[in-house]
Amino acid sequence: MVYDRREMREEVKREKIEAIEAFCFAEIAVKNPPSTITSEAWLAAKKTLGMKEKVKIFVDGEEDLLVMPFVLEGDEGLVIIYGLMDRGFVLVNVNKSIKEKCRKLLGRMEKGL
Repeated sequence: MVYDRREMREEVKREKIEAIEAFCFAEIAVKNPPSTITSEAWLAAKKTLGMKEKVKIFVDGEEDLLVMPFVLEGDEGLVIIYGLMDRGFVLVNVNKSIKEKCRKLLGRMEKGL
């Protein structure tokens, strides 16, 4: 089944926002327009990988592609978990193969393919 993401969006309920805000984490806010990975967002991902404390990254825009900087900047053995709309969660074990797939995909994106 295919969904038009624009139709899936709705305002986040206040109780969800309050639950997220209740966690004690460092916070980083970035802007990331649709279909892009801004240098600001890439650097934020890289920065958080080196931090000892837990971090929340708030993305103004779309976060869909931001797993790529974590894969490419993270060490092998890193585990990344993120939500996939209407599907649940995705678990990525970072290894050489996953890094190479991300490099190739990023290269295709940069060329507009």
